[in-house]
Amino acid sequence: MGENIGTSLQSRESAWGLLTEYTQSESLRKHARAVEACMRAYAQKFARDNGLNDGEAAELEHKYSITGLLHDFDYEQFPTPEQHPFVGNKILAERGYPEEIRRCILSHADYANVPRETHMEKVLFACDELAGFITATALVKPSKSLAEVDAKSIRKKMKDKAFARSVSRDDIINGALDLGVDLDEHIAVCIEAMKKIAPDLGL
Repeated sequence: MGENIGTSLQSRESAWGLLTEYTQSESLRKHARAVEACMRAYAQKFARDNGLNDGEAAELEHKYSITGLLHDFDYEQFPTPEQHPFVGNKILAERGYPEEIRRCILSHADYANVPRETHMEKVLFACDELAGFITATALVKPSKSLAEVDAKSIRKKMKDKAFARSVSRDDIINGALDLGVDLDEHIAVCIEAMKKIAPDLGL
């Protein structure tokens, strides 16, 4: 049952304030915004595919967006597997964020042993590593811009084991698989979502 966004979820401004309180790194802030954009795109797609009304669609988009924005907010200060995302989960609970968002964020870390069951949980996992890989690919283009990035160039870079070696290719592939989306389509959705906020990402 839909609740008013103002009462059921914290504002985007509050979420951004929480992110910047714990995260000083510009690259981590940009990553948060990239994942936010990808999740927003998937919320919009889900709303269209399932015939949600305007109010339901807006609430869903807001929920997905702030979950993406906050998924790594504790990482800079609490980076170890013993800390992230568990410390963040406690902080989110203290700040009044709902269980649905906190569980989703826990589920994006495999070692948290929280199975990904909901659409939002699957979307976050599918978008997280891919957003980082898209950013890394854009930054090695002559223009350092998303304008030169497409699904084909991402797939090519994924085969280059020396490139962005910290990004798990398996997570990208399995994330799309678990979401039930063709990998090339998934990559294209995320690239287009990130292009919409390219100036904010410096891309």
